Amino acid sequence: MEWIAVGRVTKPHGLKGELKFHPFVSDTSLLKTIRHGRLAMDDAPREWTIESVRGAGIPLIIKFQHCNTVDQARELAGCTLEVQDTDFPGLAEGEYYWFQILNLRVFDEDGRFYGTVEEIIETGSNDVYVVKDGDKELLLPMIDSVIKKIDLDERTLIFHKVEGLVEDHPV
Repeated sequence: MEWIAVGRVTKPHGLKGELKFHPFVSDTSLLKTIRHGRLAMDDAPREWTIESVRGAGIPLIIKFQHCNTVDQARELAGCTLEVQDTDFPGLAEGEYYWFQILNLRVFDEDGRFYGTVEEIIETGSNDVYVVKDGDKELLLPMIDSVIKKIDLDERTLIFHKVEGLVEDHPV
């Protein structure tokens, strides 16, 4: 089990303990089913039951159990909300959550190491994985002709070098 940062609570909303919530994820529907999380408070995470997450735009409105006043909500403002990775619904084979892709070690089909996935850029048509090794950077489009294998157990990603994708990337 791993705790995944999914957003930040920023300030109270109304008088009943609700807070404005700015998610780090683009698919906010994932957050509306999660009922347990933790917030970093005074340098020590504290677990909370989530009563509700609502709204169609950003920010969303979040309500925690036992947070019923604007003063209680104000104490939580600025905290990052983390949820357990096991609380996310399962995905179809070949589909992954962002937190499963980040920090994968990246190799080409010949076994040459290129770095780790440090960022994911959402382009609309397909994601692009930003792979870094020191000051070297490689952008890998998440398309079947390029990404050949993702092994979450081994924490690796294997890609096919296509012309123009990899310039001179010394070992």
